[in-house]
Amino acid sequence: MKKTLTMLSAAALILAAAGCSTDGAGNADSQSASPTSGVPSSSPTPTASPVALAEGFPSDLIPVMNGAELLSSSVDRANGTLTAVLVESSDAPAAEILSFYDAKLVAQGFTAAEAAAGSPSSRDYVRTGAGEPETVNITAITKEGGPATVTVGATVLAEAVK
Repeated sequence: MKKTLTMLSAAALILAAAGCSTDGAGNADSQSASPTSGVPSSSPTPTASPVALAEGFPSDLIPVMNGAELLSSSVDRANGTLTAVLVESSDAPAAEILSFYDAKLVAQGFTAAEAAAGSPSSRDYVRTGAGEPETVNITAITKEGGPATVTVGATVLAEAVK
């Protein structure tokens, strides 16, 4: 009991020194913590900590656009298939984003599928070979006056990726 009280007292002192308060049960009062107090937040915002590509991400297949901010990425290898997703933010117009990926994917043997009517900011690509068709989809969603959120998803044969 004495050890628990000592630990709770130490925790209260640490929180007080950090500019936080606790209620009677020792819970931190989240409203008293200020992000401008000079004390690092326990959960960094995306702009506060850079995001790295997921381990094993096929950046040769799906490169991050120059000047884009990486928001997230994932990669999964299962049953001879590789599925990768890249999400980034870019100030470039959708046409420029699609042009960038068009050049990168066509150089790797993908063919752009016919764009659906009314969706100039999305494009599908297909590459056929000995196995199942491999696909990539790019979607760029732009909010009025803001940057585009770009999502690139690919499902390819794992052996086709270095």
